[in-house]
Amino acid sequence: MSIGHESVLLVVAAIIRHPDNGRILLSQRPAHKHKGGCWEFPGGKVETGEALDAALARELHEELGLTVRECRPFMTIDHTYPELSVRLCFREVTAFEGEPHGREGQPVDWFTADALADLPFPEANQPVVTALGLPDQLLVLPDTLSCTPPDDWQTRLADAVAAGCRLVYLRGDHDRATLTSLARVAQAAGARVLVADNAALARETGADGVHLRSGLTDLQIAQVIKDGGDSLLYSMACHDEAELERARGAGVDLVMLSSVRATPTHPDAAGLGWERFRTLAEGQPFAVYALGGVGPQDLKVAREHGARGVAGIRAFW
Repeated sequence: MSIGHESVLLVVAAIIRHPDNGRILLSQRPAHKHKGGCWEFPGGKVETGEALDAALARELHEELGLTVRECRPFMTIDHTYPELSVRLCFREVTAFEGEPHGREGQPVDWFTADALADLPFPEANQPVVTALGLPDQLLVLPDTLSCTPPDDWQTRLADAVAAGCRLVYLRGDHDRATLTSLARVAQAAGARVLVADNAALARETGADGVHLRSGLTDLQIAQVIKDGGDSLLYSMACHDEAELERARGAGVDLVMLSSVRATPTHPDAAGLGWERFRTLAEGQPFAVYALGGVGPQDLKVAREHGARGVAGIRAFW
């Protein structure tokens, strides 16, 4: 494994939520260590030949006095600092025993997800801070909605959000008034929304971000992000390593990587398959959503292959 240095430090880190209020547990790095004073997700170095789950259980017991009962993949990030390269394997701890405390003298505390944005983190942790504000499921609106919308589209959209799709890409050839209506319905149900390719349109319609389609040039992508600034969420369509490299260069927050499987709209196009998807998705500095022939039932396998979540049309609408 290499990311610009001869060797890479393999680290496992935990996302631990308080069972009563959902706050996230963080620990603070000692001042004398690399990135001292920063807050971080607790964890540590994986020993040679050690399984990730075993390494996480050992580190959390040594650092916090916790006993891990269950955990699952969240995302994996590769990052190169001037002095070293790291691969951070984040795991969600879904069941644990014990009251966390800094057994090595380090401060530990519980924070709301909203508070994370104001805390200092090592750079490699930043994509996870963003990803924690994103849902497991992303809805892409069907093209047919812009042609002959069903009478119950508002109910169906609200139901999709209630079922877990708290991020919605408003795909389709909609006029500004329709986009505004769609955005308001989705947001009222508890979702954030994306419009295609246009930061000004996002502001005018009250959308939360922009989805950058694969036909845009690098200059067009840079202009959209410049126009939108830091207040918007940026998504990008990707199909291969070249497009993922463009997404890295643009500094987007998430990508939809497709197609995992053949779809009804492209039945003759071979899908990536899960192993190729893993090769492309793992290590990216942004959340990756698996798109194409997947549904909510595929979330577990998607996570196991490097995805933050799953995205789709028919399976979610």
